Amino acid sequence: MIKFIMRLLKTEPGAKIRKVRDRKYKEAVQLQRNGKLREYAEIMKEIEELENKYIEVINESGRSGQEQSD
Repeated sequence: MIKFIMRLLKTEPGAKIRKVRDRKYKEAVQLQRNGKLREYAEIMKEIEELENKYIEVINESGRSGQEQSD
């Protein structure tokens, strides 16, 4: 019961990174539509870095969650 309540109150570790990534995706689409391909490429590189960071955060939180339950 307490674990359930803690899960509700605790925020997902990668939520902030995911929001920034999603915002950049929208910006990238607009740049691509407007023909600003250099800016589009820069944003896509930033998105790739954010995705890698997101994966790291998720993996770290998964490991720490497993250690706590053991």
